[in-house]
Amino acid sequence: MTFDLPAEWRGFALALPAAIAVAGASRLLRRPRWGGVAAGLGLVVGFVAVLGVITGSPRHLVERLPALVLLGLLAGLLAGLPRPVLRIAGVAAGLLLGAWWMTGASLHPPDLLRAAPQGLAIAAAMALVLRADPAFPGQAIGWAALAAGVTAAGAFGPYLAFALAGAGAVLGAGVLGAMTGMASRLPLALGMVGVAAVPLLARAAPADIAAAAAPALALLAGPALAGPVARWLGPRLAAWVAPVLAAAPAVGVALLLRH
Repeated sequence: MTFDLPAEWRGFALALPAAIAVAGASRLLRRPRWGGVAAGLGLVVGFVAVLGVITGSPRHLVERLPALVLLGLLAGLLAGLPRPVLRIAGVAAGLLLGAWWMTGASLHPPDLLRAAPQGLAIAAAMALVLRADPAFPGQAIGWAALAAGVTAAGAFGPYLAFALAGAGAVLGAGVLGAMTGMASRLPLALGMVGVAAVPLLARAAPADIAAAAAPALALLAGPALAGPVARWLGPRLAAWVAPVLAAAPAVGVALLLRH
């Protein structure tokens, strides 16, 4: 008797143990900097598992996502070096190259100008997500909200699988307290915005806009709600409940606008 894992969970099933392995090795070998790579490496493994390949000449927008998070991981490794100039260069390279890659990777000036508005919007969204609280609860709920949002919106494609892969990477690193390294934060930010942006770039339905707002609200509005919620539930539980409350309206709107 064999057990066939649903395709939507393939990325999760590989991202989770990959992140746990790196975070665990970091603790066992007393190499704390390794832990900062755990979620980022797990994310790359999970995204590659969804499509089975990293391609440098994708035919479809969704095929850009594995290379996007790999780019984020490499830029994050640069940004994690101790010199401030390298930190700035790594973050800037990750955001700008990530936005350029997601908007077509144009090399000709006229094409670059046409893609500039979309590229700037994506780069700004990536920067906002990168600046969000890197704590485990918010990141985990952010990816869960993305999964719920793309499912509610009903966009055709492996978006749920990518969102679950991100959740697996965050869960694997977060349970061992390895969430703060730039080599994880940068690919997570690029990956989350990339998964949310592909349906918008492909069809821009109102439901897709609501779905993209769900993880943003979890990460950006969740911390603001945590204080009031903590009065009733305590700070630890509020750290989980507040992002859920922030993202829930967007998921509901996505479901209402689906048809």
